[in-house]
Amino acid sequence: MNQTWIVYKVESMSAEGWRERKLMPSGGLTEMLTEEWDFSGKLPKIGDRLREYTNLQDPDNGITHGRDGDWIVTRINHFSSEETQQEIAICYCAYQPIEVKWVELKRGRPVNEILQATEVG
Repeated sequence: MNQTWIVYKVESMSAEGWRERKLMPSGGLTEMLTEEWDFSGKLPKIGDRLREYTNLQDPDNGITHGRDGDWIVTRINHFSSEETQQEIAICYCAYQPIEVKWVELKRGRPVNEILQATEVG
């Protein structure tokens, strides 16, 4: 199974939207917006937007809502290793703000309920 490390970064440190980027723990500006691991083989495409998540009622307590973010993928560099079956996708992004439309996330049953149901059956 291939695993892909996906890195989302800005086109350049001085690109538009620099004030909206997260600051590193040391207080410095970063060109890296976010990263994730993918095991599904479904890689980002040009035009995809980064997703943002929050809890509108209690911001420090998990997530309840998601939305398309203000960063859009403009180009992708893809690297792979046949030896390790690992890949890296570097997605360069541009700041293109859109109207904020938070959507409530659909949640399944809590894990405790699922486990109890399997124990009974």
